[in-house]
Amino acid sequence: MKYLYSEIADKLEQDIKNGEFGIHQKLPVENELSFRFETSRLTIRKAIEELQRRDLVVKDRNRGTFVLSPETKKISSGLNGLYSFSEVAKRQHIKPETVVLNLETAREVPSLIKKQLQLRGDESLWKLERLRLGNGEPLTHEEIYLQKRFVPDLTKENAATSLFKMIEKNISIAYASQELEAVILEGKVSELLKSKPGEPTFLAHTTSYSADGYPVLHDESYYRSDKYSFHNILYRHH
Repeated sequence: MKYLYSEIADKLEQDIKNGEFGIHQKLPVENELSFRFETSRLTIRKAIEELQRRDLVVKDRNRGTFVLSPETKKISSGLNGLYSFSEVAKRQHIKPETVVLNLETAREVPSLIKKQLQLRGDESLWKLERLRLGNGEPLTHEEIYLQKRFVPDLTKENAATSLFKMIEKNISIAYASQELEAVILEGKVSELLKSKPGEPTFLAHTTSYSADGYPVLHDESYYRSDKYSFHNILYRHH
């Protein structure tokens, strides 16, 4: 059963998509919307908040609520916790797509990867390269190192689906450690992401862990800075 505010948000979203409210246009005030939908201002306020979560509008406390341009929308990573690319995209009403560029047994594993995955012996790893798209537009390039024992039957076909879901058939992913840096995009990755050489981008070094602190996979991912944002909560220690 849907809440009333969510149903109203759906109707307003449809109005926006149909062009009833144009890009950068101000939405009617709460009183007008509450009259239209025959409900309270509180319900309308919650519906507007829902539209904000969907990245459809922006609210200015002094001026009102305005429709966002599609070009200003970005996928926000980490906004509500640890989710896969597909999960984040779907939550933000973006159609995810995955192109598997390469899948092979890792023959030469960089020392950084060995350290992050705490490899001590001859553990066998998958090396997976993927391009992630949203609404048909390239957004992220991934290079992933994953221990084979967690997904022994990985293929190019199923690697195009949710990697987290496949892994979690064998072990649950509980948290991730991520280091983010700004780099200049060039070469092959620049071409794949359809960005101009020399454009700045995010490079995320991420290791995902099980609940008992065991490293499951490590990925080196480039994120287009014009299409992606990162949200972190920082705790102050006393």
